[in-house]
Amino acid sequence: MNAVTVSELSKHYGTHAAVDAVSFEVASAEIFGFLGPNGAGKTTTISMLSTLIKPSSGVASIAGHDVASDPAAVRKEIGIVFQDTTLDDRLTARENLVFHGQLYGMSRAEISERVTEILGRVGLIDRADDIVLTYSDGMQRRL
Repeated sequence: MNAVTVSELSKHYGTHAAVDAVSFEVASAEIFGFLGPNGAGKTTTISMLSTLIKPSSGVASIAGHDVASDPAAVRKEIGIVFQDTTLDDRLTARENLVFHGQLYGMSRAEISERVTEILGRVGLIDRADDIVLTYSDGMQRRL
């Protein structure tokens, strides 16, 4: 199974085609670069693949899960590091993760378990209760 399958994927805003019938595949464990000039539709394509926006037409799947019809399953398969963080720098790392867990509709018990797991995974367990504003840029990206 491919990690990513995209077939004739398009996104239109009125008469403007931000992405026009893009097709590609990425095999499992393959390294894939997504390059192009400004305005080529890279960000729009990634936004569709990560379920942030819905495609106008075409089909895309991540690990076999359709981005349009099963976005929750897609989100469980992916990780995204944004260019700009979505963190509230006046909250602690723990508070930020709890907030994001609530946005995803997770239960309190699940949030508590996952927050501890994630903080350990990214090496921030010892800074969990520090205000994010005190973190370096690298620490903020890890969070």
